[in-house]
Amino acid sequence: MEKIRILAPAKINLFLEVTGKRTDGYHNICSLVEKVNLADEVEICLDEKHRVEFSGIWQIPKENTVTKTVHELSMLFPDIVKKNPVKIVIKKNIPPGSGLGGASSDAAAVLKGCNELWKLGLDQDKLIKIGSKIGSDVPLFLKEGPCIIEGRGEIVHTTGMLPSLFFHLFVPEFQVSTKLIYDNLSSDLLTDLTSALSRIKIFVSLWKENNKKQMEKFLFNKLEEVTRRIYPEIDRAIRRLEALSGKRFVLTGSGGGIYALGKMDQLLLDRIPEIIRHWRYYKLESFCTCLQKEEQHGNY
Repeated sequence: MEKIRILAPAKINLFLEVTGKRTDGYHNICSLVEKVNLADEVEICLDEKHRVEFSGIWQIPKENTVTKTVHELSMLFPDIVKKNPVKIVIKKNIPPGSGLGGASSDAAAVLKGCNELWKLGLDQDKLIKIGSKIGSDVPLFLKEGPCIIEGRGEIVHTTGMLPSLFFHLFVPEFQVSTKLIYDNLSSDLLTDLTSALSRIKIFVSLWKENNKKQMEKFLFNKLEEVTRRIYPEIDRAIRRLEALSGKRFVLTGSGGGIYALGKMDQLLLDRIPEIIRHWRYYKLESFCTCLQKEEQHGNY
């Protein structure tokens, strides 16, 4: 029996600006994103009936981005989908609510896998059109390498090959509500798209030069201020980590994950503050075909 296996990588927003609120209730964003070697493992094969199974420590809602993906395809290709049920098994490694895009990456992986298994012949543009109906970040994961995203997330530009990056990522044990964060984002804080793209252009130039010291100064997430205000545990964690390491720590996206760019001295990691001793910790690098595992430290 044919079985398709796909890695669904997490993402980190190196630069995230919010440029306006849309009439559909969403916000327009402008972001520079890198995919990293923390990934969910997706397996798809034909079966007697449609089934979606998740394994891991997190409880995933019965209705999710993967079931929505199968539903969207069934609306477009009813005969093929009905006659060829699939079993989809996903090993969850990406913490939900962390701002790492795990749910969207799963949907993109299933979209690509089902396109191959069912021989639908959908090209990338058509996959992106379908993916944008499933979730704002899904189109991003249908492109390879670092990307610049605009709009609700459906406009995706690839940057081309850039030097590999290293990250230290900490994820709290609680989940952060994306809706709550955006609902509390003041319109006074929004920036125009031209300015955002200009800053991203500078960032990409520094990245091409592999100038990590200057890149660190351009790390930015517009959602950070409101997130730190609503979740004081995240604010305290960032303050303590920056004081300990001398490095900048930034939110990964619209969740609770925080990261630093580049490598860190192991002696510093051995002195992780008590406030984040029970957070999940990962040493990551830019995405390739091998998997990064969760690290342990301190009193884990």
